[in-house]
Amino acid sequence: MIIRPKIVACAMIIVCAFAAAVMAQGRSSAGKRLVLVELFTSQGCDMCPEAEKNLGAIGDGNRGVAPVALHVDYFDRPWKDPFSARLHSERQMSYHNTYKGPKDPSLGLYYTPMMMVDGLTHVNGRDPARLKAAVAAARQKPPGVSIRTKLVTAADARKAVLTLTVEPISDRLKGREQLVCAILREDQVSTDVKSGENARKTLTNRFPTRKLQFETVKLEPKKPRDVAFDFTIDPAWNATNLAIVVFVQDAATGEVHQSAVVDFRKTNSEPAKAGP
Repeated sequence: MIIRPKIVACAMIIVCAFAAAVMAQGRSSAGKRLVLVELFTSQGCDMCPEAEKNLGAIGDGNRGVAPVALHVDYFDRPWKDPFSARLHSERQMSYHNTYKGPKDPSLGLYYTPMMMVDGLTHVNGRDPARLKAAVAAARQKPPGVSIRTKLVTAADARKAVLTLTVEPISDRLKGREQLVCAILREDQVSTDVKSGENARKTLTNRFPTRKLQFETVKLEPKKPRDVAFDFTIDPAWNATNLAIVVFVQDAATGEVHQSAVVDFRKTNSEPAKAGP
């Protein structure tokens, strides 16, 4: 399983009322596949800035990609990455445990900078050619589910509820556990790194994860399933660069069936600053 609910209980269904505006609703991703690209990275790794640039390049230049960066916590000495989380490291380890193909005998799938494409293909984050090839191959597959989204924000823009309506397209999903995931990400966040392998550098992180939530469900044909997630927005974050990446993933194999990106809001403000 790619994220184990028994290990980290971070998923919930929230039902609440807002005096709010609907930012995005009714958008369906049933037609074309949007490919999930996950970068496992760390500000404490001197090879990661190059991979971050590759993630940004493919995210900026390919509308068929949903890019996210998950900062792991196993590089947090001596520098504490402000985006790191134990859940991100556990997700990467789950890929390591689930993947059945050949792996590096010393590193496996537990290293930085590593990328996963639609949960099935791993590439070194410093290899843009292989990344582009993996994305192109994933784009050829039909989506296994449709995803409709509705994002409602509170009047003060400090809270938001995202509701997903997920419906299987492929019969092979019937009865199998699926992870419905939502990642709140921010783009172009700069950090002055004080120690570690990137000491005295200012890093501009691409698509770092601010919050990851999920719920495990079983989908049945012709039976849409609603899942809701709530998010609290830190006023220090740059709302212009916030978005929520959502995807549906097989809990046992890691295969991603479809993804979508929901813009949080559009404002004009300066890039955010993270870290000490």
